[in-house]
Amino acid sequence: MARYPLGGGVGTYLGFHLFVLGLLSFVTGQPFLIPSLGPSLFLLGTLPDDEMNYPRRIIGGQFIGAVAGFVAFHLIVGGIDPTASPALSLEVFRQVVSSFVAALLSTFGMYLADVQHPPAYATTLIVSLGYLTSPRGVGVFMLAVLVMVELHEILGKRGPIWSLPYQQDE
Repeated sequence: MARYPLGGGVGTYLGFHLFVLGLLSFVTGQPFLIPSLGPSLFLLGTLPDDEMNYPRRIIGGQFIGAVAGFVAFHLIVGGIDPTASPALSLEVFRQVVSSFVAALLSTFGMYLADVQHPPAYATTLIVSLGYLTSPRGVGVFMLAVLVMVELHEILGKRGPIWSLPYQQDE
């Protein structure tokens, strides 16, 4: 497994991706910059040859995490404001249950599809707790995932191999 040296090169590489996604957010007014993309991007930039960081796992895992969170939120929580609920309220308890169900659905879905991607659990929490609840928002998030992965591929940090087995040329 090839590791790329940390420092200015990787930091610039990661920052460039975030800058592009931030510009897309700035231009469109849509949520292209979601916190759970940071860990995915870090893994792409620092361990690009690791099986857990293959594009199909990132895209599939993030998709399953987002859909699981979306389903759990809308079935269990509904339309509450996640920042306005008082402690020990039914609304907060429903958010707790929603995150639990979303984590179960994410785990089951990722293992079933063989696209385990740990950063997708941040996505499932963001969505299941009510911070990204519209179908459009989830769609924009998935578009951001695709942009991030495609930009990574274009920049050539790793060859365009989307599934195992992947052999790095020596």
